[in-house]
Amino acid sequence: MKVLIAYHRFPPIAEDLKKAFVSLGVEAEIFYTTDYEHWFYRRIIRKVNRHARNLRLIKKGGDLFKRHPLNLVNYVGSNFEQALARYQPDAVLVIHGLPFGESFISGLSLPKIGWHLEPRDDLPYLIENAKPYDIYNSYSQKDVDQLIGAGYDCRYLTHAVDPEKFHTEAGTDRIYDLAFVGNWSPWRDEVVKAALEVTDKVAVYGGYWLKKSAIPRSVLKPAYKGKEIIGAELNRLFNQSRIVLNASRTPKSYGLNMRFFEVPAAGSLMLTDEVPELEKHFVPQKHLVVYKDAAELKQRLRELLNNPASLDAIRLAGQSLVVQQHNYRRMVEYFLGQFREIAAKKSASA
Repeated sequence: MKVLIAYHRFPPIAEDLKKAFVSLGVEAEIFYTTDYEHWFYRRIIRKVNRHARNLRLIKKGGDLFKRHPLNLVNYVGSNFEQALARYQPDAVLVIHGLPFGESFISGLSLPKIGWHLEPRDDLPYLIENAKPYDIYNSYSQKDVDQLIGAGYDCRYLTHAVDPEKFHTEAGTDRIYDLAFVGNWSPWRDEVVKAALEVTDKVAVYGGYWLKKSAIPRSVLKPAYKGKEIIGAELNRLFNQSRIVLNASRTPKSYGLNMRFFEVPAAGSLMLTDEVPELEKHFVPQKHLVVYKDAAELKQRLRELLNNPASLDAIRLAGQSLVVQQHNYRRMVEYFLGQFREIAAKKSASA
């Protein structure tokens, strides 16, 4: 069997899926959607559309170049069609993202699976993404409910982790009480400020913090370590941190991000705000620790730092659960089951 996976280069989800497919004896290739942004789109189309929206010549989200072959969606779609012709896969897995190639993908007779991993959840956009696929998955239960209500076969599927990338590094000292990795937002500013009131052994990575944060510069600057950290350096940071703080960009937004799986796999404790899907996968206070607001965050953080035995028990339980239940090999087995289900339906209706 041959599978073509379409997604961005980063985060390396497609790379991790390919590795897992190959480990199960399935040939896999990746179509990187981010490799197909034409210079005419970048320099002309995008700029003209932005000016047209600013002048209110078109509505927000409008596009004067919707049918132009070098527009992003159309150019990615035409190159995806060429990749399919070259590779001749038996099945397609497209991760969204970008709603490209709808008319072409709809006409394919081979099994087609989509997977939505973006925070955007307005129904017209979701339908545009889901329409060409035999089965559509989403990491957001809200997306799933909306698409089922609109008549689509949509199923809930969260992230996974590669335990070879996120793992315990023997001999690494825990030099931080707490780490946070993520771009600034008002809610994140509030919870990081609260954490810094408990301990100054904090590492913060992400964009816009120094520009937008209301945290006093004298407090934030020693904690702020840089705009970006990825790969092996990110795993090292988690190993250096007793606790890793998670905060949704906006409170109680849907969908578990990748931190829920990377942090426990690396052997650190996850301290997170509430997310609707959380208890589908974790038992709070057993596999990770949950806070409702900034005041409770400070309380939980103090409790954990003052009780190392409890902290260790929770982080190790979280690590065991994630490594066993949320690895990419299990995810690929799930996708292969969906491919077989689609093929059986197509065969029965032929």
